[in-house]
Amino acid sequence: MTQTSTKHPLLLLAALLFTSSLAVVMWLVRYLYTSSYTFIFLQWNLFLAWLPVLFALLARRKGASRLGRWVWGGLWLLFFPNAPYLLTDLLHLGQIGLVPIWYDLIMLITFALAGLFVGFASLFWLHDLVTRAWSRLAGWLFVLLTLGLSSFGVYIGRFLRWNSWDLLLNPTILLRDLAEHLLVWSQFRETAVVTGLLTAVFIGTYFIIFALPPQLHTAQEV
Repeated sequence: MTQTSTKHPLLLLAALLFTSSLAVVMWLVRYLYTSSYTFIFLQWNLFLAWLPVLFALLARRKGASRLGRWVWGGLWLLFFPNAPYLLTDLLHLGQIGLVPIWYDLIMLITFALAGLFVGFASLFWLHDLVTRAWSRLAGWLFVLLTLGLSSFGVYIGRFLRWNSWDLLLNPTILLRDLAEHLLVWSQFRETAVVTGLLTAVFIGTYFIIFALPPQLHTAQEV
């Protein structure tokens, strides 16, 4: 991986905040126009998408203990699927009227991009952390494994309606539901296809963004 850090880590955070704020403003405009709380769940989903950024920065901060890095990294991995999950909210397009469909399309795309950007920003930073701690190969293996697991997490959240915290609060029921779901061939096939396609899209997108100038990819320890 390229050199650890940018001289302006706050610039990337500012860009992420701008995109997320734009998404929120678009929803507020929609609310003022319709007086309807339709799509309010997008606000919650975007909040969850920002948690991996917090955990990634905590894991990277100066003076963090090895145990602390593992704890924050584990929480990051648990909540990371919430970021790309926003892409699947595009499924709601056209289901709820009240405004022109083009407005909802732009709004949903903005939320989706905001979620993807904040998620990949946190992944960039932990990618760099793993690379420096282990090796370049370990860093890329970490990325591929993370994107594969997160794609499966997105599928679980969208189609099975489980949340990240259910792995901690209801692990037995969650695992039982997964086992029953995967034992049925038609459901297993759907799971495999959706997870595989999402993984391919996420990997391709990450590689495209990663090919941008390296100063945009990493952040100084804070």
